[in-house]
Amino acid sequence: MSCGGLALTERTLGSYQLLRPLAQGGMAEIYLARPLGPGLPDRRVAVKVLSSGRAADPEARAMFLDEARLVALLDHHNIAAVLDVDVVDGNHYLAMEYVHGADLRELLAAAQRGNTPVPFEAALAIVAAAAAGLDHAHRRCGPDGAPLKLVHRDVSLSNIMVGYDGAVKVVDFGIATTTITSVPPAPGVVRGKASYMSPEQCLGNEVDHRSDIFGLGVVLYELTTGTRCFHGKSDFDRMLAVVKSDYLAPSDLVASYPAALERVICTALAPSPDRRFASAAAMIDALERVARDHGWDAGAGAIARLMYELFGEPTEPAVLQLDDAPVTEPHALLTLAGAPTRPARRLARDTAPDRFDDDERTRGRGALRRPGQRRWLAA
Repeated sequence: MSCGGLALTERTLGSYQLLRPLAQGGMAEIYLARPLGPGLPDRRVAVKVLSSGRAADPEARAMFLDEARLVALLDHHNIAAVLDVDVVDGNHYLAMEYVHGADLRELLAAAQRGNTPVPFEAALAIVAAAAAGLDHAHRRCGPDGAPLKLVHRDVSLSNIMVGYDGAVKVVDFGIATTTITSVPPAPGVVRGKASYMSPEQCLGNEVDHRSDIFGLGVVLYELTTGTRCFHGKSDFDRMLAVVKSDYLAPSDLVASYPAALERVICTALAPSPDRRFASAAAMIDALERVARDHGWDAGAGAIARLMYELFGEPTEPAVLQLDDAPVTEPHALLTLAGAPTRPARRLARDTAPDRFDDDERTRGRGALRRPGQRRWLAA
């Protein structure tokens, strides 16, 4: 049997029963699964499997295991947890917490279809929750007590999941840098999504946790305006817009946009890291002050109400046999494979072609260079 590039003779992988495919990307496939064995809870998990085509690449294997080791060290309710990691018959996989909901790209697409702006209070709650998870990651130390100096490097709409219950989870630490990374970033190699990378990341310079704060600023901008922050016809053009800080002020796009909220965004998007918030916790404090001053209920309740308005009453994830036609869930964990799925790309293209089609991670050698840079929509 073959499913999504993973050749299986059984419907199991290690201690998990694979129920159905969720997503397929350039680096990995994702399956809805459940644990096997007596006494184990019948819970749904997401099993991420390194693509067979990448399994022979030592660097790809090392990055995959780095991600598993790293996320296993993190313990925060706003980060999707790694439950297990193993290699079975040459298949590298990790089991992760399953998030029953939608990523922010899907959320914004649904809001646009329904002509429903995301309420400020819900947007602030989502970004503050994601910032809390990232703050935990930024401050985390390794087993030896030394700081990990973790930088996610891929904070974007597609890597923040929102559950129907209002839970918010940061996902996909696949290109994160830490002191325990076995594959250190090569000088001049740019990894990330063009519209969400910080200026220093676009230029191939050294980055720290403040690069993730820039990404949070872009996410907050797009949630509250419903519009892309940095535009361009290519990755090169978008990266150039980032470096030049070329974006419209939110108040130019939305009438009566709160001035205090605009100041938070401007601080997060400051071209120089020294002018941004010193930490994700400092950004949370600023968001909480804005919410408090406006009397907004910026909590999980506001997020859950928005999810209900956009998606209706949630249903349990469907379970299909692996030999049925692969189907992707439109409102489930679809982004951990390191790339949007084809159905997700079609959804974005049909609803907002120039706004939330979500760039591919740029993996070009040399900052702001055109060669080797592609877009997901090219397919």
